[in-house]
Amino acid sequence: MIKKLLVGAIVLILALFGIATAMNRLAPMTTARLLREMSRSAAGLESKTLEAQGKVFPYLRGGNGEPLILVHGFTANKDAWSAISRYLTPQYTVYAPDLPGFGDSSRDPSGDYSYDMQVENLHAFIKGLGLTSVHLGGSSMGGGVVALFAAKYPNEVASLWLLDAGGTRDFVDSELMKHYRATGEFPLLVRTEEEQSKQFEMLFGKPKFIPYSVAYFFLESSKKDFEFHQQILKNMAAVKSPIESRFSNLPTPALIVTGEKDRIVPPASVQALAKVFPRSQIKVMPGVGHIPMAEDPKSTAADYLAFRATLTKGQ
Repeated sequence: MIKKLLVGAIVLILALFGIATAMNRLAPMTTARLLREMSRSAAGLESKTLEAQGKVFPYLRGGNGEPLILVHGFTANKDAWSAISRYLTPQYTVYAPDLPGFGDSSRDPSGDYSYDMQVENLHAFIKGLGLTSVHLGGSSMGGGVVALFAAKYPNEVASLWLLDAGGTRDFVDSELMKHYRATGEFPLLVRTEEEQSKQFEMLFGKPKFIPYSVAYFFLESSKKDFEFHQQILKNMAAVKSPIESRFSNLPTPALIVTGEKDRIVPPASVQALAKVFPRSQIKVMPGVGHIPMAEDPKSTAADYLAFRATLTKGQ
């Protein structure tokens, strides 16, 4: 009897695996959405929408505790934080919005999507939630946004978590940005599978398995937004004032993280950010690339939890 049950279980598992494999190829968009919902569910995140200052902010929310607002990078969206949020929601109330121009938010070809305007958009979102003091985290472009937010609204920010944050002189003058200004080519803007393969090589410190359906979903989204995001990047790249030339010795405590193998934002940029936020800790993650919260979510979260514990001890 037990043998029959085991055989039946194995057959069922193989059948489910076969169905999943077929769906991955034959219905990639549906499969990607299912995987997205599974990732959100595992983290206890729910999809919500907020209207503030005439703008609509789709966002994810989950967990309990002090509010932690997480801001995605350029071409990314709120689900950039889903994998790591499973380690955060037991301690904090996580909010991950789509900034205007990205994810499920609205697109206005004549809109302002500069760093400074995204600071104001984020401020509207936080005020719309009814929050007065928050902990902020940001990846890449989002890191630059939350750093500038803390500079402008220091009394509303309890701490910062900067992951491979953009907006520094090291990034503005990097070989990557020089190449972009000369050719218009940028690895996060892709329209073909070949370009996407190169994009993944740039993003991750080491090869990472990405299901076909997820890669397909990303590529379709990227193709749809290619021209729009190209214009946003053009406007962002025209700004010549890095954060360290505008601010210094800001009081907000910060955890400044970089992947040792980041090919987008030079790891040396953490030193500039540390001068802007002298009450900071620097964490260099060995073998990790540009998006540590996706490449190594468990270790990235553990470092953040340890950082937050030091703030509690210091109170």
